Amino acid sequence: MGILDKYKKIRPLIEGGDLILFHGTGFVATVIKSSDKNKDKSWAYHNHIGIIVESHGALFIVDSNANGVQADRLSKRIEKYKNGGDFTIIKPTVKIELIDLEMRRLLSKSDDNWIRYDFFNGIKELINRRFRFKLTINLSEEKDICSDFVSRYACNLDLVNQKFKDKSIVFPEDYIRYINNENANIVK
Repeated sequence: MGILDKYKKIRPLIEGGDLILFHGTGFVATVIKSSDKNKDKSWAYHNHIGIIVESHGALFIVDSNANGVQADRLSKRIEKYKNGGDFTIIKPTVKIELIDLEMRRLLSKSDDNWIRYDFFNGIKELINRRFRFKLTINLSEEKDICSDFVSRYACNLDLVNQKFKDKSIVFPEDYIRYINNENANIVK
């Protein structure tokens, strides 16, 4: 099943506060996935992550990408992955009041100032993971990579376990690796 058909099928299940992970096939997606190995030595499947925002029945993705932190229509983003792409949804199972609180915190933070994409730390972490280096990551409130932007939300809702929380910087596949099954479910 292609990504567009999958989206039509799963769309009624997607809600505000869900995480969406993408599997892309382009050059940058391939570099990200091939820098991140699973325990079984296979390469990561996901290369990008964002958070779903629902407004008046429409779904949007808020994420950090080359243009900084911004919102985009989810259907338009899905369309960009139509040539071999895929997605996975992580659904929080915590109380909606907690999801709403964390969404407000996250979105107001990104609304207060322009958060740029952190190319430098992203590249350093790619090198660290791919070649097992230990380049220092210097995080900043003014810059994020996609998985770092989402991590505050996921950690505050306990959607991920302590191993995830102990990492200085996370990649999209880490949300699958370190999911807290008590507070989140995976929908493929």
